[in-house]
Amino acid sequence: MKKEEFLRLLKEALEFQDIDLQTATDLRKIEAYDSMAVMAVIAFVDENFSKRLTAKQLAAISTVGDLMELIGMENFSG
Repeated sequence: MKKEEFLRLLKEALEFQDIDLQTATDLRKIEAYDSMAVMAVIAFVDENFSKRLTAKQLAAISTVGDLMELIGMENFSG
C-alpha cells in the first residue's frame, strides 16, 4: 500500500476530516484520538493488513510513523 493511500484511509477510519495526517503527526496530541479512535485503528489495521494489534501496542506509539512501523514498513511503498 502506498503511504499516501494509507494516510488517506487512516484519516477516513478515524473520521478526522479537519486533521492533516502525516507520518510525523503525533496522535497523542490530537484531541479526538481517544479510546474509540484506538479501537478504530485496531479494526483498520486488521481489515487492511490482516494484523492484530492490541490496545497496549497502540498505547506505546505516538506518531503515525510509529504505527506504520508497528504494522511493518514492508507493507508500504512510496
